[in-house]
Amino acid sequence: MLKKNLIAVAAASAAFMLVASGCSSAAPGPAANGEKTLSFNTGEPKSLVASKDAGSQLAMAMCANLMEVNVETQEYEPLAAKSVTSTDAKTWKIQLQDDWTFQDGSPVVASSFVDAWNKTATGSNAWQGNAYFTVFEGYKELNPTDGSKPTTDKLSGVKVIDDKNFEVTLKAPNADFPMLLSANALCPLPKQAFSDPEGYEANPISNGPYQFVSWDHNVEIVMKKWDGFKGAQGFSGGADKLVGKIYTAIDAAYTDMVAGNLDMIRAVPASMISKGKSQLGDDSVYPMSIGSAQQTLQFPEYVAELKNPDLRKAISMSIDREAIAKSLLEGQATASDALVPPSLASYREGSCDSCTFDPVGAKKLLEKAGGFDGTLYLEFGGTTYQQLVQVISKQIQDNLGIKVQMKPMLGTELEARRNGKKLEGAVFGGWGWAYKSPDQFLSQYETGGDGNATSGYSNPAVDKLIKDARAVQDPTKAGEVYAAAEAEIMKDMPSIPLFIPADPGLHSKCAVMNDSQGDLQYYRAGYAC
Repeated sequence: MLKKNLIAVAAASAAFMLVASGCSSAAPGPAANGEKTLSFNTGEPKSLVASKDAGSQLAMAMCANLMEVNVETQEYEPLAAKSVTSTDAKTWKIQLQDDWTFQDGSPVVASSFVDAWNKTATGSNAWQGNAYFTVFEGYKELNPTDGSKPTTDKLSGVKVIDDKNFEVTLKAPNADFPMLLSANALCPLPKQAFSDPEGYEANPISNGPYQFVSWDHNVEIVMKKWDGFKGAQGFSGGADKLVGKIYTAIDAAYTDMVAGNLDMIRAVPASMISKGKSQLGDDSVYPMSIGSAQQTLQFPEYVAELKNPDLRKAISMSIDREAIAKSLLEGQATASDALVPPSLASYREGSCDSCTFDPVGAKKLLEKAGGFDGTLYLEFGGTTYQQLVQVISKQIQDNLGIKVQMKPMLGTELEARRNGKKLEGAVFGGWGWAYKSPDQFLSQYETGGDGNATSGYSNPAVDKLIKDARAVQDPTKAGEVYAAAEAEIMKDMPSIPLFIPADPGLHSKCAVMNDSQGDLQYYRAGYAC
């Protein structure tokens, strides 16, 4: 089979002047047999508007954001932007490419971004991408915490200069801002999205490499390549048509792949990898180049009986991560020993000193904490990680002698319990980066930071260190400050690092998979048949 070699991932840089290098018209050659179609597994999306479903691969395929990772270089590069510049990392000037349009021919101008951002940043609209705007000046006014209505509908930190230029002022210096500009939540919207929102939801258009064709709810979504896309080939893929087949369980997708009816599956469970190699061949497995996600067990601060750091550390020490990674996870994960994964510059080996399996030490710490008489609930959403949580539960129960009970539920129920502060125990979950920065993992432990809703952890010393780290322009020096923040967090142990999943993909002989800094993206796949 044809398979593109992985490109070594370069260290992320926080350059303060990023200028587009121009576009390429390079495209894959014609297929031997008609239209080049690739299919992939997906769930039923909440919306195809990128700001409303900020993690959607389908929305991602239709959007060309200001910045994006070029999979041929694995670097963040300007895409819809011609340049993104700042002298202080707080105020940023953005200039757009010339003559870019949406897929209906209407121009992409500064207000296309600014109007979309204002809509998403307004909390009362309840768009999923809202949290990405917490760093913008004026976010607080659009998201009053006292239940009152916002007195404005515009971010004060965003200003249109003219059709090609606009300016962003952040609440505090943030050297990661150019990378943030690649997030789905910051995609532009055409005027139609505001004048006819229902019509736009049913037939969305954007400015990216693929355009919407059809949505047969709970069955499939079809997109075709857009000839008007002006980005380089590294921002797109090789298929003429993409078909997102909707499944409620990954096992059904796997069955379809074995039957020759599906081309790509991402985030494949470990138990499916060996089966895939046997039934589809060794080349069907796409190994990820870097670990961009981590699984943890988080403790809500408002669950009083779990607040003692020694109790949390005892629980951590009672889990044999190495054994689980080798047996149940079949080597498709590595044991975590830090809150920040090794793929990031601020990683410090062994920064979680209670992540080492030590059942004797765990019992001593439990005794020091005053014991635990109640039931430890482990809450989690979906069915994918049922076996993993079961093994973790048994190890905690066996090694500490406390009662542990799993609480599986739908992902939507877990989200509601998390947002409503209704959690009763520790929460198993995964977290991956939207862009390559330690901030993406540590902001969960910043007061009100992205992902903070689960633990609700708050520590002024940590808040200051994270804020200081964002302002440092040199990535190496910034990594040292992030590491200091992590060390401070670990004293309280609001979260137990568990595993870094390998997250490999499976693919047919026609799909040449590509990942973007540790994230498999279907719309970047090449075509090999």
